[in-house]
Amino acid sequence: MEMSDGELLQAIKRDDTAAFEILYDRYWKALYLKACQRVDKDEAKDIVQEVMLSLWRRRNAVSADKDGELGRYLFTAIKYRVISHYAFSATEVKNAELFDVLDNHTDVLETKELKALIEAAVNRLPARMQQIFRMSREDDHSIADIARILNLSEQTVKNQLTEALKRLRTSLQTNTPGEWALVILCIILNKF
Repeated sequence: MEMSDGELLQAIKRDDTAAFEILYDRYWKALYLKACQRVDKDEAKDIVQEVMLSLWRRRNAVSADKDGELGRYLFTAIKYRVISHYAFSATEVKNAELFDVLDNHTDVLETKELKALIEAAVNRLPARMQQIFRMSREDDHSIADIARILNLSEQTVKNQLTEALKRLRTSLQTNTPGEWALVILCIILNKF
């Protein structure tokens, strides 16, 4: 008889590597295919590996859902790893419209607090950088449009946006606990 995810997780909590291997084999392909929708194949392999290693390291803190499944936890972890990948690289997002980051379990208060932190970080940007950032992210202007409207070169606009994102990431990393900062940053920025 095949062991359920919940039973495997209990065995993993007792440091049973064979149970972990079964769970790994059970989910690897589905997690890999999900990651491939958003990143290239090599990055997808790395992301799945990171998620599974994180599961092993956090095995005593992880719990199965009400049905005894770990799928939701693992697929959510894949989403967060992909978001982190794009948040800390200059890579263009593949299939950005597929991101469905927040689910029914989001803490509304935490979300409001993080939005306030992000807004405060944006407000601390130099005036021109803030203007360019808001035109791009809030008004949905293209780089070419911003350059034309502000009479700047497209490269200057790109540089300002890159620096703004760098500053926001740094501010959120140092001022916010947990992974929610990156998730909310990606949602609010609406572009990667």
